[in-house]
Amino acid sequence: MPTPAFRNDANVSPMRSMWVLMFGAFAMANAKFSIFPLVPTIAADLNSNPNDILHAVFAYFWGGLLAAPIIAIVFRHWSKPHILALLSVWCFLGNFLTSFATSAESLYWLRWFSGIPHAAFLAFATLLITEVAPANKRGQYLGLSLIGISLSTIFVIPFNTWIGIDYGWQISFRFVALLDLLIFLLMHDLLPQNSTATVKQSLRAQLEVLKSPRLWLLFSVGLCILISTSAAWTYTIAWFNQHPHPTLNLRVITLVVLGLGFVVGQIAGGWAADHKIDRYIGLNTLYTLLAVVFALSCLFDFRLGLIGVFFISIAFSLINVMMQIRLLDFPPAALYMVMCLFNACIQLGNFIGSSLAKSTHVFQAPTFTLTLILASLAGLAAIMWFWIIKHPSPQQPQESL
Repeated sequence: MPTPAFRNDANVSPMRSMWVLMFGAFAMANAKFSIFPLVPTIAADLNSNPNDILHAVFAYFWGGLLAAPIIAIVFRHWSKPHILALLSVWCFLGNFLTSFATSAESLYWLRWFSGIPHAAFLAFATLLITEVAPANKRGQYLGLSLIGISLSTIFVIPFNTWIGIDYGWQISFRFVALLDLLIFLLMHDLLPQNSTATVKQSLRAQLEVLKSPRLWLLFSVGLCILISTSAAWTYTIAWFNQHPHPTLNLRVITLVVLGLGFVVGQIAGGWAADHKIDRYIGLNTLYTLLAVVFALSCLFDFRLGLIGVFFISIAFSLINVMMQIRLLDFPPAALYMVMCLFNACIQLGNFIGSSLAKSTHVFQAPTFTLTLILASLAGLAAIMWFWIIKHPSPQQPQESL
């Protein structure tokens, strides 16, 4: 049932909110990932080195990472629908202005500006959907709302790539911006527009929660899995680019497989989050270890490599959904900060994982060394999670494994 603050709002509908937030996640993924296949095209147009354009790509991650906790504090008195509408407008301006970049340097700062709302948007979308969803289906509704990310990976990113290559990367960014504007209208018109936050967000509570060792331990578990999965699929995609198939476009196929894995992981993660969440988070740490070892050990055969990408993307989505539901156990007055920081961790995990995969050339045995590092990260996550389960907080009863 919706919380009391929403009951008198005619626009309250868990299913409607889920669809709107799914479109919002769709737009966020489109803004984040569409630039990746266009790096060579943008570099050629701006007479720049592709590595300089990659710096602009990573600037998007940094914008969202650094801004998320600041947004949690600055907008602590705002309602979630109003924050989401504002961040949608920000996304529109960032992507529209990016289409006018004239150099690698201007592209860098415009991408940094565009990335500022990303992590916070997904954090507040998570809080809203878990607030309006039935109490026993919060994970299910969250998982379904995040499917928008997967659908963008499967359908719109390849479409944007085609537009960017054939008609100019500027047109591609303007299409992304137009989608952000549509999302703003949906956020404004179809979400429950209560005027104040359901639970008052205290500045003191948001700062006090940062002193919790358990919070940082939970973040560390999630970050280990996020780094491991991000690095594994980045390395696999790079391998396919270096060893292209003579008749198949592995770039497009890999994106589709990645998106399909996200869908499965988001649905399965939602179900798991509504049941024995602690047990399934622990199992996912072990599953991640097996998935990255399988994927990186099977690159000699592109079919097995694609199956590995599918397994890896499932692990990424599982931890994303389940950990966000798990973090709702922290004080309600501090959840703006908690959820913004975790979504910033997702940005950080993507960045570190991608950077780690791209730096493997310094190793004598790149694939073996990377496999060992990523398996160790997943193993470390399993150890930390076992400690958390064996030392429950006073307000969190120990769950039977």
